[in-house]
Amino acid sequence: MFFTPSTHDYEVTGCFKNNLGKAVSEKRICHNVSKKEAKMQMKVHLLRAYCESIDLNAPVRIDVEPAHHKS
Repeated sequence: MFFTPSTHDYEVTGCFKNNLGKAVSEKRICHNVSKKEAKMQMKVHLLRAYCESIDLNAPVRIDVEPAHHKS
């Protein structure tokens, strides 16, 4: 039996501290990906977008939840 990865839309929130110690939070929607891929995409996005100001000594917290679609 073949197992296919479960892909869904996820709402991903990344929280980190900048160089000044201020908490920064960003939220995105990742479409048609696995939960692991959504988390990795957010991590890469944060490191690229905030490479000049992110505090690498503080943890980066990423929360992944299924996206709720409005009908």
